[in-house]
Amino acid sequence: MLKVLKSVDERGNHKTAKRLRATIGGVFRYAIATTRAENDPTYALKGALTAPTVTHRAAITDPKGLGALLRAIERFDGQPTTRAALRLMPILFPRPGELRMAEWSEFDLGKGEWTIPASRMKMRRPHRSPLPRQAIEILRELHAIAGRGKLPFHSVRTVLR
Repeated sequence: MLKVLKSVDERGNHKTAKRLRATIGGVFRYAIATTRAENDPTYALKGALTAPTVTHRAAITDPKGLGALLRAIERFDGQPTTRAALRLMPILFPRPGELRMAEWSEFDLGKGEWTIPASRMKMRRPHRSPLPRQAIEILRELHAIAGRGKLPFHSVRTVLR
């Protein structure tokens, strides 16, 4: 097992190697619980792999800073679709690509729900997100100006991308 994990780790895929070790460990823990194995050999390999580098992302944690950001978004004078996306981000907390590639068919404004298909989700499972009243209002305003294509946040050049 160490040889396989090291080959993944040495290619620079540290997170993948760590997840692989955890998955193999889960199999062994199941085998122990069902009396098919006596121990989990991956436990001894915990320190043998390179620890992935943690990358901290910028975040606003101060309430005054958040208020300033929200006011700046309201004053934004660019494309209306961009403004709508900026207004939705702090309400819905999606990944940028999830929102940017959203399709009108994913939003059920009557139910107040956004269903993101598995193909666009990081974990490859569909995700349903509730839409608060404010998000529904933003989406209705957006539909009035950008509802002619399938993409709410389409390109300025074409509604097809």
